[in-house]
Amino acid sequence: MGIYLRMRTVLVGLALLLISLDAMAAGLEARLDRTRLAEGDTVELTLSASGDSQGAPDLSPLSADFEILSRSQGMHMQFSNGRSSTSRQWHVTLAPKHTGSLQVPALHLGQLSSAPIGVMVLPAAQAAKSGVPQEVILEVEANPENPVVQGKVIYTVRVLSRVPLRRAELREPHADDAIVQRLGDEKQYDTNRGGQNYRVTERRYAIFPQHSGELEIAPPVLKAEVPEPGKRGSSPRDRFFGGRDPFSDFDSIFGSDPFSDMDSMFARTHPIQLRGRYVKLAVQPQPKGTPSPWLPAESLSLNEAWSPDPPVFKVGEPVTRTIAITAQGVTAEQLPDLPQTAIPGINAYPDRAMSDTRPDGDTLVAQKVFKVALVPSRTGSVTLPPVELSWWNTRTHKLETARLPARTVEVQPGAAGETALPEPQPVTTQAESVAESQVPPVGSASAAGPGLLSAATVQAIAEVGYWPWVAAAFALAWMISMGLWWRARSRQRVVQVPVEAAPRMPRADPGKSLRRFEQACLTNDAAQARQALIEWGGAQWPDNPPRRLEEIAGHLPTEAATLLNELDRALYAGGSGVAWEGAETWRNLEPMLRGAGSGEASSGNDTPLPPLYPQGT
Repeated sequence: MGIYLRMRTVLVGLALLLISLDAMAAGLEARLDRTRLAEGDTVELTLSASGDSQGAPDLSPLSADFEILSRSQGMHMQFSNGRSSTSRQWHVTLAPKHTGSLQVPALHLGQLSSAPIGVMVLPAAQAAKSGVPQEVILEVEANPENPVVQGKVIYTVRVLSRVPLRRAELREPHADDAIVQRLGDEKQYDTNRGGQNYRVTERRYAIFPQHSGELEIAPPVLKAEVPEPGKRGSSPRDRFFGGRDPFSDFDSIFGSDPFSDMDSMFARTHPIQLRGRYVKLAVQPQPKGTPSPWLPAESLSLNEAWSPDPPVFKVGEPVTRTIAITAQGVTAEQLPDLPQTAIPGINAYPDRAMSDTRPDGDTLVAQKVFKVALVPSRTGSVTLPPVELSWWNTRTHKLETARLPARTVEVQPGAAGETALPEPQPVTTQAESVAESQVPPVGSASAAGPGLLSAATVQAIAEVGYWPWVAAAFALAWMISMGLWWRARSRQRVVQVPVEAAPRMPRADPGKSLRRFEQACLTNDAAQARQALIEWGGAQWPDNPPRRLEEIAGHLPTEAATLLNELDRALYAGGSGVAWEGAETWRNLEPMLRGAGSGEASSGNDTPLPPLYPQGT
């Protein structure tokens, strides 16, 4: 009896052990390729579950400490003792959002769950002290960090790399309450940090805070692929010729290496993501007692030009005056309009102002140009008032005033001997009617010239007070003055001031649509993927934009038709259980799409960097 009870106990224990082993085998296993990494590096998370598991694991808990760069899935089959087993695997590339001790939390797949895993992310400086120099560094700096409101801040971004960067994209900095403008082209140069040679790509921006107080600038983000450590020696010539390279003397003989580019092409890579530091600016308010409009600048000047030059003022004949505001450290949108002051004896007809902003080294140069036609209406001395503009000097921190002095001119009679023209102002009329015969006709002997009114005529009309004739006379005089002005303007020589460039028509950006398609594929969103791909095709071939995926396939290699057909089936299968692997579709379609769009320039916030290939590592 005792033996029977013992055997029964053993059998029950074995049964429980088998049940627990089956439960463990059916669980969700999580593992990382490493648990200690430097700031900016990425880590790969692999999740495994039995082949009969349904659905996909919930990755949302990862968003607290990690950014998901890519994801993919596949099947794994294993044979043991004549029996086969399958498991499903999910591969997720993670970029830590900050340094310190992080944790990949427990993830769930239906009733299954994984165990949490700890990760240590070392700051860049601490990782460098450990003896392993950083392959890629992202630096930012701002100067000054306590600007005056609407004053210029130079924001510099530097990417330092010891290794080639592939598919490098730099997301530009931004601030919610500031204007951010790129300064010129990128600069590239070499530098040495800690005994290591780096290739530097530098970008500069001008940032203009729009309100006082604290302003936080969201940092740039660099995404790229770099060679796997220790895998750079597996080049085509190593595999073909082993340790001895028969082309080792090729450089000295012919000056080039036929395999140098192939080494980089075949090297295994892994993604990285670097985020610059957040910069906080202490923006100072406008000083008390300073005038409006508020204009902080590094320098500012007023200049004028005349046509004809020197100007000759005659009654009824226009003279064009051009005034230009030129300032450093501001944009053209910040430059104010000049006040219009009435000038007794001269009628003013302003033209539309022209403005332009251009980068100049480490600053911006803005210009606003005003043109006005001045038409004298009487002879004698006329004083043109001064033109003044107050501005805040951000270099000396003082209020200054740019000024064009007043000018007194002598107005001569017109070509036909006229001495006065009517002023363009309202005329007070009388209510009583006057006989038409009492009003001297326009163009009679009393007029100073053909089609122009003499002073006597104007006086007679004013005394009679017969308003219809007054209005007609003034309208005719105004039309004649404008005709003379346009005639003189067409003959005047061009004033040497910059003109506003013709606006460019907006251009569709296939690069943005391609990135939206990539994101939709990685998140397995078939509907968004199809929409983004149709938008990409419309931007790629605007003369004949495709409306369906099969039309896009006609522009691509033949293999693309199968992949695009699978995407359509996933959308229109009507619940038949057709599965679509977005990550796999993106991986196969990407080279075909980029090949079709190789001539397009990408724009937007994610700006591709030029190839960064250091001369030595």
